[in-house]
Amino acid sequence: MLNLSLVTLFAAAIALYISSKINDDVFKAAMRFTSLTFSLITLFCAPWILKLTLVAIPMAIASLNSFSTENF
Repeated sequence: MLNLSLVTLFAAAIALYISSKINDDVFKAAMRFTSLTFSLITLFCAPWILKLTLVAIPMAIASLNSFSTENF
């Protein structure tokens, strides 16, 4: 299961990278949907420590961004 979750996580990261570099709106939306789909598959197949990490990192980044905007 760890191998499957790492492969799907890698595919999600590649799709997200491609969606940030491409200019076509339809292809960008399709790549983001693909990235979201593979991220959800990763959350279902991953061990608990990887699940907690995948959820905690975006929450930590969001909280850091909220702290930086409150100062101004």
